[in-house]
Amino acid sequence: METTSSAAVALGQTGKLGPWLYVLTGFIALIFGVNMMNVLFNVLSPSLVSTFGWNRLQISSGLSIFTICDGIGLLALGFLVDRYGIRIATPMAILFGVGIMALSLLPPSLMMLYVICAFIGLGAGAVTPTVYSIVVTAWFERNRGLALGALNVGLGLCGTATPFIVSLILKEYGWRAVFVAMGAVGGLLHALAYIFVVRMPKAWERERLAAKSKGRSAGMPMREVLSHRVFWLICFAVFFVSASTYGMMSQMVSMTIDRGFPATTAIAVLSAVSLSSIASRFVVGALLDRMFAPLLTAIIFAVCTAGVVLLYTTNSLDTLYVGAVCIGFGLGAEGDIVAYIISRYIPKQLYARVLGVAMFLFAQGGAFGIFALSSSYTLTGSYKLAIVGIAVSVVTAGILVLCLGPYKYETDGSKTATA
Repeated sequence: METTSSAAVALGQTGKLGPWLYVLTGFIALIFGVNMMNVLFNVLSPSLVSTFGWNRLQISSGLSIFTICDGIGLLALGFLVDRYGIRIATPMAILFGVGIMALSLLPPSLMMLYVICAFIGLGAGAVTPTVYSIVVTAWFERNRGLALGALNVGLGLCGTATPFIVSLILKEYGWRAVFVAMGAVGGLLHALAYIFVVRMPKAWERERLAAKSKGRSAGMPMREVLSHRVFWLICFAVFFVSASTYGMMSQMVSMTIDRGFPATTAIAVLSAVSLSSIASRFVVGALLDRMFAPLLTAIIFAVCTAGVVLLYTTNSLDTLYVGAVCIGFGLGAEGDIVAYIISRYIPKQLYARVLGVAMFLFAQGGAFGIFALSSSYTLTGSYKLAIVGIAVSVVTAGILVLCLGPYKYETDGSKTATA
């Protein structure tokens, strides 16, 4: 057990594994989580171009629509979990899986692609780390950063393992079979996790039910949080860094192929990002429990900026991998950092709602980055203009995080002496 003994009693902690079982469950489910859509669009885009004759911008627009709707679902999910509990995520997970399977029936219609992507996005909040992070944060006081990092390793493995799984199925059975297989596994794993395994502490559930009986959510009204400077600093930092990392991820295979490297090398570079993100999640998760989070975040964002520049400017395969590793380091850390920082600057009763808002902006930033990069290439034949904007965005995100100031709350939810 990784909470203090008194907190463990208060939370109704039971079982030998205790909260670590929830970390393990989320870790396994996230291997087939939201990042799967990015992988599918990266690896299957050439097949969709060949089958339907669409261009990169048209196909990437489907991913942008998915990401926007993912944000809408995440925004709603934070409020719904506060009001109705974590099992409310189950039908969303099923919608995500069924939606991906529906892409296997895709006709030569861009409108149908966009409609299906929108529905997948509305369910995708349930297959992000969001709900699992809410659970982990509620259970862990000590080693919270490590637990969040371990949880998010599953999402990193999604980007590492699924490109090869997708490529294997694609080679043997075609792109339509890929959508069927990946959708079925993704939707089912998360639905089973929410129904049978993950749980919130009993004290949290009692507080939620008491507030619900009065027709409201626990804690202060959300409108009060909107007046706090730290809320907006977190939100804008999340938007800017997400636009950068997910924008780069969406075009990484295409950028590599454009430099004359084969598709197999491009997939390996994409996997290098995810491998780096796995290492980052473990390292950053442990450091969050020992270092001042805003300072650590600024350092990581600086590394990520260097990766963006390297990835675009180099024609060397070795340097290409270095850039991919730097971007992966930022990509792996950002989810852990956002979840942890919110818990140290926002009242615990508002954690789920604020995390939902932050993840909404995370998704919108990702959609903007994807659109900016694909539009830059389609309109100018180059990613240069968008790359400059993305590098500036990461630097800005680091500056905003440094402006947060001292922590406002301890890991047990009490106010700090400086708050």
